[in-house]
Amino acid sequence: MSFIMIAAGPTSCSRVRTVSVRSLMFASGLLGLGLVAAGAGLGRWLAAPAVPAAPVRAVVNETPAPRPPPGFAAEQLGALSGRLFKLESQAGQLIDRIGALQAGTPSDKPAARGAKRAGSGGPMLPPRAEQAAPGDFAALEARVADVEQQIALAADAAALQNLAQMRLPTRLPVNADVVSSFGNREDPFTGRHAFHAGLDFAAEKGTAIHAAAGGTVAFAGFRPDFGWVVEVDHGNGLTTRYAHASKLLVKTGAVVMPGDAIAAVGSTGRSTGAHLHFEVLRQGEAIDPRRYLAGL
Repeated sequence: MSFIMIAAGPTSCSRVRTVSVRSLMFASGLLGLGLVAAGAGLGRWLAAPAVPAAPVRAVVNETPAPRPPPGFAAEQLGALSGRLFKLESQAGQLIDRIGALQAGTPSDKPAARGAKRAGSGGPMLPPRAEQAAPGDFAALEARVADVEQQIALAADAAALQNLAQMRLPTRLPVNADVVSSFGNREDPFTGRHAFHAGLDFAAEKGTAIHAAAGGTVAFAGFRPDFGWVVEVDHGNGLTTRYAHASKLLVKTGAVVMPGDAIAAVGSTGRSTGAHLHFEVLRQGEAIDPRRYLAGL
């Protein structure tokens, strides 16, 4: 069985072709196979799982930390060594000063740190960089902190020593001659043998009277035997008394420093003329002021 196909051309002539049924069936089969293959491929593409996108990696700056310049460790060690040397020198000076204060005279003994040893010298240079180990810094820092603590303790001790010296009646209350000493004497009023509890300084009326030491004014007023009088408490049981004044310059409770003007010379109370009667009392008992006064 066959088919007859008539195809009209661009011209007036036409062609007549005969196609067998077998050829048509073969062409139809090829077309069907092509469609089936195309459908299978499309189905597999649609059914395939989606491929996950590649993760985005954060860009991290992995530039290595900058290294200290050559010699940096050596400079640090040199600076710490210099600081330690200076602190140790200050500590030695403070120790010398405390020793001098305790002795009452300048110290002529070398500090323990300055003991004689083999001579050496040369300029102070920082150590080489290759010698700078991490532990060196910690050891130097610890040493510096230790010396700083020693300096603080020495400074406190020096301050306490100065304070203690300020409370000792070592200054002359007036710049004048002593006309009557501590001890037994002839009483100027009765002529009898009597005890004199202080020193009498011959000074003109109105001459300034100065505190022999620092302390607190325990009394400033009038007493029949002493006239206008100032009594200064210096602590540790020490008291000084300034009697027969013509005028008082301080009041009870005032704090005075060594050398402060506290009164003026006069002749009040049981007195025969202008002078200063000066006493030092320890635990309320009169003692010879010459034990303390440096100028006598």
